[in-house]
Amino acid sequence: MAAAGMIRRGKAKAKSAKTAPTTLPEKSKGPSTEEVPALPPKPATPPAAYDGLRAVAIGHTGAGNFGHGLDLIFQELAGVQMVAVADANGDALEATWKRSGALRAYDNYREMLTAEKPHLVSVGPRWTDQHYEMVKAALEAGAHVCCERPLTRTLKEADELLALAAEKNLKIAVVHQMRCDPHVELFHEKRAELIGDLLEMKVFGMMDDRAGGEDLLVLGTHLFDLVRWFAGEASYCTAQISKDGEPVIAEDAHQSAKENLGPLLGDSIHAEFAMESGVHVSYVSDRRLHLLHGPWGIEFIGTRGKARLFAGMPPSLSLLIEDDPASPQRTAHWERWPVKADPYHTPVEGLTGTAASNRLIVKDWLAAIEEDREPKSSGHRSMKSLEMIHGVWQAGATLKRAYFPLVNRLHPLEGE
Repeated sequence: MAAAGMIRRGKAKAKSAKTAPTTLPEKSKGPSTEEVPALPPKPATPPAAYDGLRAVAIGHTGAGNFGHGLDLIFQELAGVQMVAVADANGDALEATWKRSGALRAYDNYREMLTAEKPHLVSVGPRWTDQHYEMVKAALEAGAHVCCERPLTRTLKEADELLALAAEKNLKIAVVHQMRCDPHVELFHEKRAELIGDLLEMKVFGMMDDRAGGEDLLVLGTHLFDLVRWFAGEASYCTAQISKDGEPVIAEDAHQSAKENLGPLLGDSIHAEFAMESGVHVSYVSDRRLHLLHGPWGIEFIGTRGKARLFAGMPPSLSLLIEDDPASPQRTAHWERWPVKADPYHTPVEGLTGTAASNRLIVKDWLAAIEEDREPKSSGHRSMKSLEMIHGVWQAGATLKRAYFPLVNRLHPLEGE
């Protein structure tokens, strides 16, 4: 095992390095432009004898990095010690180590798991090509896992990981941060009082330069997780998918220009879901509608009113207060909800923004481990969200209804 304050590269002898600074260094160069959450100063290195939970983080600078700050989720977390970080990019390893505040750094995550025997593992890359092997290795090492979304590239991979976690009684959490947001939880509790019986959910992608298939996968995984929470299970879906104005099929799949996410389909997607609850759900991601629909999120339509979720880390909500749909000079007045004095988002243990949203996910994950229950943002719920995404591609590519649960557990845009 590498001694404290060291970097370990493969089987080579551990190399001494400078003491980690108390301020975060600049993010290592890579294809991602994700926000680097601001955190309080790092504490002094804990003593060698530590009886709390041992945590490690796995990432790959230049190949998905550490996602939305998943190398930082254990900092300043009571009862948890960040013992090591792994980054397969040797050139970035020292910067990764300093940024994370870990006691040790490795360029091989399997070696790290063997040497450190962690209780908790953060799997960070945004790129989905490595998730399955990383999560599987962590579970086989006996660790609970918190993973960047989507959990896996295929449903088959997700099924296998969930079965392995169940066999070992380990908990998988996926960073669908809005699922643990206090305002969203409060709206879920008071939804009937605020807007009546839920009739419809209109789901909007971000519709930026990733509009269509990439938007559906990368951000749709958050939104469909919320759809299932509010509207229950999907029965079937239909979809119209096009690229450059022409209908597409599976053979027209493309790859992301920036990230390794697997096959994607279309630059315009319009889909509809029939839910077992009777709620109607629609989804749209079309670059031409970017300015008309506003930020990505969900509009909730009830028997007595409407609400709009503006997705983000953290998200915001608003309620339709006054409207006159019969007037040709129609105006509508919306107000942010809940009505409260600023700050609208209360800091979480001194953290704000993405760091605060991540902390809520991690605290619930740790509580789920302690209470032996599923996390609110569980691996199972992530699999079901991915299934809705794959259902859209299957329906659009075949021009037929896709019924849930999907029989095809492989990628719908790839052959066997």
